[in-house]
Amino acid sequence: MREWVSLLFDLSLAASITVLAVLLLRLFLRPVSKKYLYLLWLAVFIRAVCPFSYSSPFSVFRLFSFMRTEGGQLTAALAPAQAAWLSSALGLEGALSQAGESAELATSAAAQTGAEAGQAAALASAGHLLPAVLTAVWAAGVLLLLGWGLVSRLRLGRKVSLAVRAEEGIYETDQISTAFVLGFFRPRIYLPTGLSAKERDFVIRHERVHLRRHDHQLKLLAWVAAAVHWFNPLLWFALALLTRDMEMSCDEQVLDDVGEGQRESYGEALLSLAAPAGFPAGGPLAFGESSVKARIRNILKYKKKGRIAAAAALILVIVGIWFCLSNPSGQEAVSMIGGADGPTSIWLAGDAEDLTEEDRLAAFVQLWAAAAGNRNAEYVYESLSPELQARADELGIERTAAVDEDGKPVLSMGWSSPFLAGTPVIKLSEGMPAEAEITYPGLTSDMIWWVWKDNITLEPEGDSWQITGWERREFFEISSCEAFQEAYEDWTPDYMSSSFEDHSFAEELVLRDLAGQDPEYYEEHYYTPEAALEWTLHLEGGEAQTQMEEEGKALVTYRFQDGEIEVRMIQPGLSQGSDVWLPELM
Repeated sequence: MREWVSLLFDLSLAASITVLAVLLLRLFLRPVSKKYLYLLWLAVFIRAVCPFSYSSPFSVFRLFSFMRTEGGQLTAALAPAQAAWLSSALGLEGALSQAGESAELATSAAAQTGAEAGQAAALASAGHLLPAVLTAVWAAGVLLLLGWGLVSRLRLGRKVSLAVRAEEGIYETDQISTAFVLGFFRPRIYLPTGLSAKERDFVIRHERVHLRRHDHQLKLLAWVAAAVHWFNPLLWFALALLTRDMEMSCDEQVLDDVGEGQRESYGEALLSLAAPAGFPAGGPLAFGESSVKARIRNILKYKKKGRIAAAAALILVIVGIWFCLSNPSGQEAVSMIGGADGPTSIWLAGDAEDLTEEDRLAAFVQLWAAAAGNRNAEYVYESLSPELQARADELGIERTAAVDEDGKPVLSMGWSSPFLAGTPVIKLSEGMPAEAEITYPGLTSDMIWWVWKDNITLEPEGDSWQITGWERREFFEISSCEAFQEAYEDWTPDYMSSSFEDHSFAEELVLRDLAGQDPEYYEEHYYTPEAALEWTLHLEGGEAQTQMEEEGKALVTYRFQDGEIEVRMIQPGLSQGSDVWLPELM
């Protein structure tokens, strides 16, 4: 279900961007015939239902950095800030921000209070249930709309069930007040009785234009697409404009046939046969169905275009449709892997076939770092050389008692906590064999930052690379100045601005302290600058000397045998009555 929710989001987002593009194109194409504007709307509804398309360097989606092409499919690759904004806009920031960490929180529940463990379990449940809930709500909306459309169609069918055949494909009845086309595969034109000869001629000409162009089928399909995306107001807005442009284009075609001298008579026919309120918008094509006043204004100012102008307009529309339907080339996904936090994609600028060996190597290392950080044992194992695979258990990759679909043992690696909580920092050397140092920022459920590193050696293997050397170093206990500098050389813990729901780690720790959660724990680890420094940065074996600077601020000098460091400590909740100390951003 999570995959379906993601696909529906991608389709709806792509269709929304296409709506905006078409609206912009219409500003430049206002003078042209409405039949060309009508064609543009087809791109919107194709985008709404078709996840695959061709790639082109001339695509509207190249203007949006978060839209990417993966295997011919357009997908959204939201940055963390964009994902956070979306979650906030949907009112789901609590559940969504916590769901990704729920597994780790549950695993660490033994170290929490009973209330915290219950909260972790609830968040884990919410993370699993959310896609199912969203799918159920979406399906209910679609079924309601389809049910309403079916009932409306049946009611209209009963009204014309006794209509009398006037000629081939045309029927008359006194049960309707406007003319329309009804039927998908075997469409019929239905006319109200009592029309004058001129009105009858106008109506039949208009509706036959619809039939020749298969408008009755296109409109119904567009309505179904809008119903699938019922939650997206831009799709309904696009459907309304498509219907209006469709009707205006038919009006223009009739005037081309009967002559512009019939404008006033045609406008009078539109007014007299305007569709009644509540006419089913997703079904029949009614003569006076949509925006009658706007259509009359369009009729009064319409002039038939010359061949050159018509050809130029058609070319512009074809270019616009190509622009909207093409996926952005040069934004291809190199690969995708799964991990504890879900699939991870690496995106590179430039067409896939134009990527350099350096680009591909960098992408491979990024993917491997994401897999190793998220404990994706299968991916990591397959990337190792045969020599390292033989030593897999020494490297922390273990064969479990479970087996996969092919009967192979399921692999596991590493620990459950701390868990990866940021983008790994990679330093990649030049030359072959290549070497890379990867720094992993991690968290535990008590909101303490941790860090570990991998040093790997890579050599080419066919069209890819393999890991021929791998050393992991864990900086969970730092007892020297050299280790401290190495641990935090490329990444430093940030307790002041790291986000927890809608506030920082520092604010959350203060709130927990003020709530009296495990007072002995806080008193032991946070109530003095020296203890907080050792606890939050994992220092041990040294001597601390504190110099108070002002209320709530202190400079701590921590001396190891091989040197010393200085860290400024602050009390972020002092004004609220909390004694918690934390390091400022180093």
